[in-house]
Amino acid sequence: MSLRFNPPPHWPPPPEGWRPDPGWRPDPSWGPAPQGWPFWVDNNGNPVPSDHPDDPSFVPPEPGADGSSPKDQGEFGHDAQDAQLPSEDKTLQGDADRPQQPMAGPSPHGTSDSWHNGQGGPGQGGSTQWNGYPGGQTPRKKNFFTTTAGILSIIGAILLVLIVALVLVLAGIIGKSGDPEESQTASSYATESSTASGSPQASGTGSAPSGSRPDQANIPGNDAEPVETISGEGDQRVKTDKLKDGHVYYAEYWYEGESNFAVWGMDDKGEDSGLYANDIDTSAGSSWIDLDGLYGNPQGFHVDATEGSWEVKLYDKNAIKSEGDQPLESNGTVAYVYQGPKKDATFENLGHESFEIEAYDLKGNRTFHENVSEGQKKDVSFPDAAKDDDNVLVQVRTTHVEEKWKMSYH
Repeated sequence: MSLRFNPPPHWPPPPEGWRPDPGWRPDPSWGPAPQGWPFWVDNNGNPVPSDHPDDPSFVPPEPGADGSSPKDQGEFGHDAQDAQLPSEDKTLQGDADRPQQPMAGPSPHGTSDSWHNGQGGPGQGGSTQWNGYPGGQTPRKKNFFTTTAGILSIIGAILLVLIVALVLVLAGIIGKSGDPEESQTASSYATESSTASGSPQASGTGSAPSGSRPDQANIPGNDAEPVETISGEGDQRVKTDKLKDGHVYYAEYWYEGESNFAVWGMDDKGEDSGLYANDIDTSAGSSWIDLDGLYGNPQGFHVDATEGSWEVKLYDKNAIKSEGDQPLESNGTVAYVYQGPKKDATFENLGHESFEIEAYDLKGNRTFHENVSEGQKKDVSFPDAAKDDDNVLVQVRTTHVEEKWKMSYH
């Protein structure tokens, strides 16, 4: 049984049949892989144990050499009994201990944004570019100093310097007059001015976006009560104790701003664990929490934004359902449930950038995973999901909310 290189979901897909040469390192701009990520899987998609789990270029021995399978225990290393979840809870298999990012920082050896780094691979030339997340589309980083926040920050910094300089001058004059009380007042003002530079609040509470939420076509409104709602501005880390282990949750998010916007889960140590949103500019969308069951439900969220206001609502077992007979045409990042008989479907890219689709059953086993480039179509197969405990959780990820896509059944 041959091995297949398995990049993390937020890395771009490799060329068909590609394997890293010894010493190969990923481009640092792709971000670190989750700690313990299985870089090698067998033909069935089962992770293959490695003596060097943090080295993506280390190729472990071929599985089955001793007649055993490295993944007799199941998709994520849990035995079959542990992976079986109660049907009435529609649960995902998650790990209670969730080591995650930034667990291993970007490799200092990454020197190129190409797959091959000039080394080449089986059947491939040395110039093939490894694009980016999602589905071969690297999220574009805006120059902060060209945004409204950047320009205002520059103006604010100049004004702050002038104010501090003026206070220091006044403090010197007052100091010469021998009035210690007045000198102390001036010094306190300088300190207050230096801390009032507009840093984001750290409480996780604040105003939600005040404009109009971007429209996502054909996605019905959710009238269920959220388990948790957090809102604020800029970059924040927020803890929560509302997400129970063994339950399925998904997040609806809304961001209003002009920077990159990402939502990470946090483990019990406050470290990033799982990426649930990765958009650019004002956007809205929905994402399953821990879709692949690698990390377990988070203990909090790290909302990563340079500026702008945002809102994240967490729901328990509520999402749009596709009954297996109607096409779904929408835009942006969408989480939904497939419920119906075994059926083939086609995803079509109606936008201008690649998007990613993946699906898992309620035990955390992957059903399919595809990247669809501009103008392309990809066929997928849904298993029999007529019963509630067989439902399939589907995730469509785009970089911009206006990117359109369509799914139709055969």
